[in-house]
Amino acid sequence: MTIKSKRKRALAVKMADYFVERGSIPSRREFSVDPLRPKLIKSSTIKRIFGSWSSMEAYTKTFCVDKLAILTQKKPNALEKLKAKTAQAETEGANGESI
Repeated sequence: MTIKSKRKRALAVKMADYFVERGSIPSRREFSVDPLRPKLIKSSTIKRIFGSWSSMEAYTKTFCVDKLAILTQKKPNALEKLKAKTAQAETEGANGESI
């Protein structure tokens, strides 16, 4: 195993942790200005190791599938929650008993 592949894996794990903490995968520009990005990791470092931002995204998505599974889970929409709440209120009376 070469040193570059070890660096790729280590950086992919760090980036996956960052993506999970952030809740999404940012663009390169958003990453550059984010004050909460991992220390000592700049977009130039990613370009030097991976070649481009998109190849880093692809490598991280394939190498750290288990960590990034959290990002792909469907989050409940606020509108759906409200609809469910009103539907429940329609089936109950004013004092909480069934109609």
